[in-house]
Amino acid sequence: MLSRTLAFSVCLALSASGCALDPFKTEQPAPTGRGGGDARAGSGPILSSPPVIAPPGAGGEPTIDAPVPTPLPPERPRTPPATLGAASSALVAQARAQRSKGDLPGATVTLERALRIEPSNPLLWIELGRLRMDQHNFAQAEGMGRKALAMSVGDDRTQSQAWRLIADSQRARGKDVEAQNSMQRANELSAN
Repeated sequence: MLSRTLAFSVCLALSASGCALDPFKTEQPAPTGRGGGDARAGSGPILSSPPVIAPPGAGGEPTIDAPVPTPLPPERPRTPPATLGAASSALVAQARAQRSKGDLPGATVTLERALRIEPSNPLLWIELGRLRMDQHNFAQAEGMGRKALAMSVGDDRTQSQAWRLIADSQRARGKDVEAQNSMQRANELSAN
């Protein structure tokens, strides 16, 4: 009896302060026994949240806001084609001469020197990937092609060369479908 009186007092105080409980539904458990309430743990009013209704529009009817369209992403920025510095260019020429003579370990050392000079030049990574192809290390060649791709965003010519290296390494490992897709990407980029 005391709990009902307390609940009534709270409701009366809330309605007097301008708060209304109308949007909430309350369910009281059915009275059992002499006490007039259920003594089980967890019993009591069950509240459910009210439905969300949008404010009325110009015609007095509730409106539903349409999602705001997402603007298109800006076009990929173009960057000038990658070039080699003078020292790196000389080292690449030396490495190519070593490769043509069959001195693959010497060409590796020479290209690694060039990479110490310009570590973020994608052309050097492509060159080293071509050397790895000659050494039949096809997985490393693909990895170097992918590294060159990451370094040459916006440079279609360099990305096309990197995709060709990736396609060659995939083809050498018998991944013909992947190689065809990679070569298609290379051709699309070279057309730009």
